[in-house]
Amino acid sequence: LKRLVVHMRSWVSALALGTSAKPWLNAMAGRRLAILAIVAVGLAPCDGGRLGDAELELKDDPEKAPEATDEQDECAALQQCYCIKGNKCGWCASEGKAMLGTSAGPSKEGQKCLKWIATAQQCPSYYCRGTSAEEVAWWMHCGWLPLLCLLMWGLALTRRIAMDRLFLPTSEEAAAMKALHFRSGQATYDESTSLELRNRATELAEARAVDFFGTRRTLEAFRKGVKCPAAERLPTTLARPYELNLSDLSCSDPDGYEKSRVGPHNVAATIRIALQWRTALGAVMVSATCLMFISAAFIMFMRNAARVMDQEHYQFLSLITKEIGAVTGPLQTAVGMLLSFYALNRVSWYWQVLMEGHLLQGGLHDVAMIAGSLKQDTDEGWRARYTLYRHLMLAHFFTYQPFTPRLRFQGFAPLFNCGLLEPEEGEVISKAHRGPGTVVEAWLSHWIETNLVAETRQQAYHSLRELRNSIHVVQALVDQRAPVSFESLLFLVVYALVAILPFSLSNVNYTNREAVMDGPHIATVFGTGIICAFYLALLHMLRHIQAPFDHIGAPNDALNPVALMNETERNLRDYLSLPPAKGLIPNGCTARA
Repeated sequence: LKRLVVHMRSWVSALALGTSAKPWLNAMAGRRLAILAIVAVGLAPCDGGRLGDAELELKDDPEKAPEATDEQDECAALQQCYCIKGNKCGWCASEGKAMLGTSAGPSKEGQKCLKWIATAQQCPSYYCRGTSAEEVAWWMHCGWLPLLCLLMWGLALTRRIAMDRLFLPTSEEAAAMKALHFRSGQATYDESTSLELRNRATELAEARAVDFFGTRRTLEAFRKGVKCPAAERLPTTLARPYELNLSDLSCSDPDGYEKSRVGPHNVAATIRIALQWRTALGAVMVSATCLMFISAAFIMFMRNAARVMDQEHYQFLSLITKEIGAVTGPLQTAVGMLLSFYALNRVSWYWQVLMEGHLLQGGLHDVAMIAGSLKQDTDEGWRARYTLYRHLMLAHFFTYQPFTPRLRFQGFAPLFNCGLLEPEEGEVISKAHRGPGTVVEAWLSHWIETNLVAETRQQAYHSLRELRNSIHVVQALVDQRAPVSFESLLFLVVYALVAILPFSLSNVNYTNREAVMDGPHIATVFGTGIICAFYLALLHMLRHIQAPFDHIGAPNDALNPVALMNETERNLRDYLSLPPAKGLIPNGCTARA
């Protein structure tokens, strides 16, 4: 541009000369010679010799000489190659200093450079040492995101520790629960467990299932039927239903939501529920924020590497990162395939366990409804009904006891206290080969054979077979697991993916060093945290619903069999204790009579 301005000024001077000499030019050669003279004067050097662009500019405008001197001094003061960004300097790599110049080389006459760097993007390193304030500003700009992620990790960890202390069993309670097992089909303690610890486990079971053990069952209360006072009735509302769903947790009405319609969706309530202590997403927040912090720290490392490293080493580092990112794609494909298959089957299995509980409840209702035809006009009849009622509830209880932490205890003291089991019966079932459930099922068969006749007996036997099948299906489903090889492969692939994700960063263009160095990459860091949280939360849910009645590991996803048993027991009382409706035709009478 400077060269063009100088030539334009020369052309204007030549034009003025040609105009003043027009008569002489007309005499010599006319206008063509004038044009040639203009071109010759415009291209010829001034003052008898060729001047550089800066010298021409200084000659035409002497006031600019100090400015050029200041620029040369500014270039000479630069210490690193990348400092030439934003000024008129270049970098002479062969001499290791900055000079005033253009893309062709140094501007000053006599200066030469064997290896000239004209732009900052060509520098081997992008580091330019500034003042102390500038360095502090750089590190604040570079480190605020990792510090924020570290703070989030600390808050999530603190919340996790506080919630664990508040809701998880104490060390004594955990030891009592761990010592008790049902591997033999009935409650068994390790021989090293103290008697005090066993009694403590029983107390804990009664306290956690107070909705079930808190009511004393007696024959007198059973015979009262609908006239039974409220103090002797079973509770109609429990702390939580059989299955807890999102509508239950998001409903602001203490009586629950209206099940005949779908309420409005509340996004804020959904987020709050999803981040609860033991909900799948809330349970993995510590791990997700930790991985997000690792991603932010890696981004800070790459930003400093793009600033400080030379071109060769930075290209090697960026190549490694690209190769890690290339591994992420196949891993995500494998994880998506395995997780989708496993999640679909596990959630279907969970719903099947839930539905089999209702089928088991229906089988108990069938037997009680058929047995309700037994006469009530004698004490023996009432006692027989009450015995059937107790044995049906015991069959229901022993189905779920091995799989429900709040019902795990050794012995039968809570059942004696609530009236469902008599001491003589306890002595018999404690000696069972497999477990107490089989003895109770045999008692049900004996009761039907003894108290029912004809078609009623046949229908009762059919219902009892359906009931036995439902009990077996529930127990078999809970014990159903995926093959060890498949499950271990799934877990390892997911863990490998979330371990690599903070370092892959496939959406970052590492070839553009300035973009890597200057950008905070907030979306990349938080996106990595969200993706890791999704994978870990899904894995957490699939792992914990394998114990569908565990209210400690996954309280919001666990089924509550106590609620199902409470509902079943109230139905059994109605079937077995209510008198016949008035106006029914007695046996032996015709319809016309």
